[in-house]
Amino acid sequence: MTELLRNAWNGWRAYTDPGKLAALLLISLVFLWIYYKRVPRKEFLIYTTVTAVCCIFPVTAAALMLYQTRFYDYEWIWSIVPLTAMVSYGVVLFVTDILKEQTRGDRKKEMAVVLLLLAALALSGSMGAEPWDYAGEQEARRQSEEVLAALKERMAGREICLWAPREILEYARECDGGITLLYGRDMWEPALNAYAYDVYPPELTEVYEWMEGIGEEPVSVRECAETVKETPVNCILLPGAADEETLACFGEVMGLQAEELGSYYLWIR
Repeated sequence: MTELLRNAWNGWRAYTDPGKLAALLLISLVFLWIYYKRVPRKEFLIYTTVTAVCCIFPVTAAALMLYQTRFYDYEWIWSIVPLTAMVSYGVVLFVTDILKEQTRGDRKKEMAVVLLLLAALALSGSMGAEPWDYAGEQEARRQSEEVLAALKERMAGREICLWAPREILEYARECDGGITLLYGRDMWEPALNAYAYDVYPPELTEVYEWMEGIGEEPVSVRECAETVKETPVNCILLPGAADEETLACFGEVMGLQAEELGSYYLWIR
């Protein structure tokens, strides 16, 4: 339960960081409650308020996340909130009713306020989700394909069991379904394991965290190399930014000399 509460709170923060439409929703709700008597569809306002509060408050958000199952992330619980409709509803009510009353029919003031509202909406970003960087993804896929093509040529028809940085593993199976990976996409996308009971051994998780430079207590270079040595991996790719100490340690443990492959260092066992 503690983990769910933490995920709910972190999810709310992640949801509001890229875009500010959630903030516009809260502003619209406050505005509509202030002018509650003028709101024609009060049940719509009540429903939106209740669902939004449930999505923000960690305890109820955790309950909603349990209901939708672990297959979906926090952001998906916001599908029960008519966010766009409510923000639009608040803007329309303000422009057609409150604004005319305040400006007393002054068209210039009305146009200025409307333009400011449109600018605020345009600057509020996406629906709390990072925009898809299509060009960046295509470039990453292209670079991965080049490295994997060079690796397959170097292996000369031998089977490949690969351990490499995430940017390579992410597209490896797309490039060649015959490549075996030490771990797959479900290592960094836990939602893919929502209906599975199998989990990676702790030592493989530590190896992944070491490779990506994450984790609170990363293992040492030697421990990582020795763990990989005990696996079926026969191709090891390390980023070109790896320091001399790391390269020397892997070379010593594997008993092999590294060779350059594009912007990576390669060991073939």
